[in-house]
Amino acid sequence: MEIVINDTNIFLDLYDIGLLDTSFRLPIRVHTVDFVVNEISRHDQAQAILQLIDNGMLVVKAYPATNTPDLFQFKVECGGNLTMADSTVIYYAKSIPDCRILTGDRQLRNRAEQQGIKVSGILYIFDQLVEQELLPHVEAAKKLSALFRINPRLPKGEVEARIEKWK
Repeated sequence: MEIVINDTNIFLDLYDIGLLDTSFRLPIRVHTVDFVVNEISRHDQAQAILQLIDNGMLVVKAYPATNTPDLFQFKVECGGNLTMADSTVIYYAKSIPDCRILTGDRQLRNRAEQQGIKVSGILYIFDQLVEQELLPHVEAAKKLSALFRINPRLPKGEVEARIEKWK
């Protein structure tokens, strides 16, 4: 089973369009890091994530304070304006062979790809939901349209092509 390591924005976008729970029915194992969980400040979103953790559906790699110097050094080595959560996602991904990072953050994507890590965005989740028949085509088109309204930074051409194909 493929392991994916989620960044914060993937969780938030899936939650906001009502697909968070459905995405956890995919045949993938979802991981994240404690820094990502701690970035989720909205109570309802945090509660949904904590429920997935409590149910054993979401694996969270917790880094003790003794790792902070190593994590900070890695963040510096990554360069750019990565947050500690972003650089820690890469740090964790490097310890898991053949995993994939899921993110909508361009800097995180670029830095991870430079380190040879597979990276996909939320459209990967949509494609998998449709392919695995967990989301009907018409519903996928509606949800993707809703997502594009709240997150217009998604690749417009790819979004429009999927919506047209699925509606």
